[in-house]
Amino acid sequence: MLDLRAKINELERELTILQEELQKTKENLKETHHKLIGREKSLVKISEKFSSAKKNLDSVSENKLNTDIELTRLKPELEELKTKLTEANGTISKLESELKFTTEKASEMEQTLKFKEKAIENHKDDLERRKKEIDKINEVVKLNQKETDELIEKIKTLEAKLSEIKATPKVLKRIKEMMLIKGFLSDRELDKIYAEFD
Repeated sequence: MLDLRAKINELERELTILQEELQKTKENLKETHHKLIGREKSLVKISEKFSSAKKNLDSVSENKLNTDIELTRLKPELEELKTKLTEANGTISKLESELKFTTEKASEMEQTLKFKEKAIENHKDDLERRKKEIDKINEVVKLNQKETDELIEKIKTLEAKLSEIKATPKVLKRIKEMMLIKGFLSDRELDKIYAEFD
């Protein structure tokens, strides 16, 4: 569960990093676009200078040469900007694809997490139900233990009474013997006979 939450947090961090990189790429693209517009303005100015130079025949050759040099210098930069723009578009497409994949993965993991949370909730309900059943069983066990203890006490009482009953014929026989000998029994002698069979 904790491992799953950590993975989700990691994916969210990666998603944030990707979004920041995408934003930086867009800003670079915007800056490149502004530079390109600036270059285009420079070309317009050069064209204006070239048109103006035509009015002066003496400076035509020099202005044309300067214009050719500027155009030659700007062409590689323009090609480089086009290449960077193509690369930026490729990076944006890649980042968008990765963002889509990450979003789908996060959604999938969220569904998995919800499923596991539901399973845990079901386990909790099952444990609670089993705990109640165990509590009921414990109550029955306690009740049975109490009944068992009562039965043991009754058995002990009955055994004591049974022991007394078994001793009674011997006591009577001894009393008869003493009566035959003496003709009577004192309380002290009777207690002594009872003591013999305790």
